[in-house]
Amino acid sequence: MCGFDLRRLAAVWLCGLTLLGAAPAWAAALERTEPGHQAPPQPGASLPVAPPIVQYALPSQWMTIRSKEDWRKAGSFEKELSKDCAALRFNEIEPMRFRAYYKGEVLGVAFGHGLNLHDPGKKADRKKIYLFRNGDSTNCTVQSLDNQDPRVNPAGNPATTPAAGGFKKY
Repeated sequence: MCGFDLRRLAAVWLCGLTLLGAAPAWAAALERTEPGHQAPPQPGASLPVAPPIVQYALPSQWMTIRSKEDWRKAGSFEKELSKDCAALRFNEIEPMRFRAYYKGEVLGVAFGHGLNLHDPGKKADRKKIYLFRNGDSTNCTVQSLDNQDPRVNPAGNPATTPAAGGFKKY
């Protein structure tokens, strides 16, 4: 048993010596180019602007609603849902993934049928679109408006409702 421990100690000691001997070789390998191999930029030339450094890539964002009216007139204020939003029981899964632009104000958007909506209490109406102002704070306000998409709300826009009340499935 003692011989086994000595062999292990000798192997560790030998690996340590090997690594110490290889360290100067690794230091030389890091220098890949000769100094001055790239020419300095010309005087007066503008340098390229580097992209912003972010820890995580930003998700793609879609502008779903654009309007010139005030956001307060966009739909109806939902008092109970605003309280739930402040308590994180009704909010967006990814804040500002879908956006609505109302006269200088950018609001987050979630859909009642579940797209980008965290609703564990099942309080959302499938035929509504929910607008979140300050959705990531306790000062959250929720506005709701009718979804005009005939696939979700056939009564929303009767002129574009498909015949027989639905789309064909192929």
